[in-house]
Amino acid sequence: MINDGTLSVERVNALICIKEFIDRISGKNYIGEETARDIEKKYGVRPNVISWGDYFQTEMATSLLVLTDEEFDRALETLKFDMVAAWIIFSGKGPAFFEWVDNANEAAIGLNRSEHGEEEEEIFHLKILKDYYTDLGIENKFNESEMEWFVSFQEPKAI
Repeated sequence: MINDGTLSVERVNALICIKEFIDRISGKNYIGEETARDIEKKYGVRPNVISWGDYFQTEMATSLLVLTDEEFDRALETLKFDMVAAWIIFSGKGPAFFEWVDNANEAAIGLNRSEHGEEEEEIFHLKILKDYYTDLGIENKFNESEMEWFVSFQEPKAI
């Protein structure tokens, strides 16, 4: 994708940044070391996608290829925002809260699409954030500028 000019230098740099960000805040890998060794043993090649940073970098590079640069940047910022939000919402919560999110999501899925309102859409998003938090094992390794950036979206803008 880089060699054939499909990805611009700006996008490559943005993808490197998102990989580094995700790898820094993730307490888990996408696939474990033992699984990676098993794949290498079976196929003779070590997987390229091991960390969650690898996963999101690859996924975003390929699935967002058709977006404009502005839309691409917004998608990366949304992912970054969601990672911070996931940590803020779910850190320190007990199992009952996680179970409530799963149950509310299942109930909302059971409704007809025409019955989905704002509450159901919020539940779907909360489930995504919960999955990010648990699957990635998000840790509070956010730097000060990232937290200031996140908070800036929540502060009312003066007109």
